Amino acid sequence: MMFDARERSGAALALGAVCLIGGSVAAAGRLHDFPLIGGQAVRYGFATVFLLVWGRIRRHTFIRPSPAQMAWIFLLAATGMAGYGIVLVYATSMTSPGNVGVALGAAPLIIVLVQSLLARARPSRNLIGGALCVACGSAVAQMSTGSTVQWSVQGFMWSCLALTGVCAVTLFGAPATKALGSLTATTYACALASVMLFLTAVIKGSVTGTPVLRRPSGTEFSALAFLALGVTTVVYLLWYGAVERLGAGRTGLFNGLVPLASLLALSVTGTATASLNQIGGAVLVLIGVAFGLRVRKRGAPPPGRPRQSR
Repeated sequence: MMFDARERSGAALALGAVCLIGGSVAAAGRLHDFPLIGGQAVRYGFATVFLLVWGRIRRHTFIRPSPAQMAWIFLLAATGMAGYGIVLVYATSMTSPGNVGVALGAAPLIIVLVQSLLARARPSRNLIGGALCVACGSAVAQMSTGSTVQWSVQGFMWSCLALTGVCAVTLFGAPATKALGSLTATTYACALASVMLFLTAVIKGSVTGTPVLRRPSGTEFSALAFLALGVTTVVYLLWYGAVERLGAGRTGLFNGLVPLASLLALSVTGTATASLNQIGGAVLVLIGVAFGLRVRKRGAPPPGRPRQSR
């Protein structure tokens, strides 16, 4: 499929976002001992400040959302931001971070399946075949080079919840972005996620006596800074910029590259070493995504094709 200039820029934005998302798996693996909920509240609070400063620099006017638009923002903040941030840290503590990264590669198929259900359209054979390939790839990634299974019910469940959060970013974020623009929607969602997390941390602390926050170590601070600035602020602006240019469906395809990006980030940072099985599983996931989404009816426009520039 040939892209015009607008679509090529959207593809570049999505690719940049995917590389940073891959790094988030490695960063989350360094926060297992840090107060989780309070740390995530600080992450999204700093991200809100960064976004407000960026909006001021660009002289951006933040549109006041309608009740319906605010509902989408609330769902995005609760599931794709606050919920995902907590779940990702738990998932990487329950199973190998590489396994979590591979599981996230199923997001494009989930997004398309949900869209098919909402449109009351029957999924294609290619989509079903691609889903089976993705499932096989995820299973292969769970095995170590010693042919022992690195699998647990808890790890699988938390990885699935992390996958749900990734899907929510596109499914809930697209309507808000279309109505308000990427900067406005992201800023409101980050602010709301920070408030949700801070209140939750305070309530949990009052009940259990656990600290809301503590002074982070150097490694923990660098991980939080990367998550706040790189993965939250920059990724959401890049991702929703891509959604505006490509539409939610085609932008979601780039989630298929998350397994490879996360395994590369884990290897570069020394957080973990990617095994041959994990690499093979990631490739199978990528093949499954490509196979499941490669065919459309001739003459039909791609889903979510963006409108012409105004």
